[in-house]
Formats: sequence, structure tokens, C-alpha cells
Amino acid sequence: MPADEPSSSSPSSSPSRSGTEQSSYPDTSPLSPRMEALLLGRDPDTAVRLSAVAGTLFAVTFVLHLPPRLVGWLSFPFGLFLPLLVGTAFLAAAVGAYRNDGFFVALSLAGGPSFGFYLPLGLFELTYPSATVLEGLTIGATVTVAAGTAGFLVGAGGRRAIRRIRD
Repeated sequence: MPADEPSSSSPSSSPSRSGTEQSSYPDTSPLSPRMEALLLGRDPDTAVRLSAVAGTLFAVTFVLHLPPRLVGWLSFPFGLFLPLLVGTAFLAAAVGAYRNDGFFVALSLAGGPSFGFYLPLGLFELTYPSATVLEGLTIGATVTVAAGTAGFLVGAGGRRAIRRIRD
């Protein structure tokens, strides 16, 4: 083998991009490893699993808030548990941030139940005066950003605080 070709047989032959901190994401990313961990999470596989959880939260919430004429007994009365909706969005974001950081992943976890709740309001005119789809998406986005940001700060901050206490 020529001396100027890198050996691909050694898994540890890839250099670190910033000294001691390495990223699990591809080297083609324009972000620093620290920024990748902050925005996308420390582990890409965990970020993908948490995004799947966000999709599941959306689907379950969406089906539970469809009109009774479409889903029968599965329908959940509108407006009874708005604090539960915000709490679920916050808790999902906090747990996701605690497990893997990732601000965008925390937002998706908060967005699952938020959009799953507010989207049917506009699609099926479940309120009077009826909300449009755009209004439902706007309210859902507002709840997502508020609950997701708060959940991210609590989850990621809590993990860091616990790590410092243990050290």
C-alpha cells in the first residue's frame, strides 16, 4: 500500500474535528460538534427514535381529537384537558432533551401533541366560531415553541446539573 493513502482498516483512524469532542454525525456537516449536539442531539440513532416518538404522539393525539362521527368512541371531548396537552408537550420535550439534548428534537417532541390537537380544530371545524387550518397551525406552533423550549431548557439543564453534582 502506498504511504500517502490512509488506511481504512482501523476504525480509530478518523481524526477528531475539535480536539477531545467528537461528533457522531457525518463529517460533511457545516456545524461544529458542540452545535450539532445542541441542535440535533448527541447520538443520531437516539434522535431518530425520539423523532419517531414525536410522530406517534402526533398520530395518537390527532386520532383522539377527531370528530365522534369519524372515530366514534375514540374521540376525546375538546377542551377538557388543555393543561394536559401543554404538560404532555413539555414533558416529552424535557425527557427527550434529558436523554439526548437536541433542541430541534425537543421541538418535534413538543410539536407532536400540539399539532395533533390543534390541526383537527381547523380541518373539521370543531369550534365555533370555527378556526381555520392556518389558525390551528399557528396556535400549535406557538404551543410547540413555548413548551418545547421550556422542556429543552429543563431537560438539558437538569442533565447537566445532575452530571455536575455527581462529579
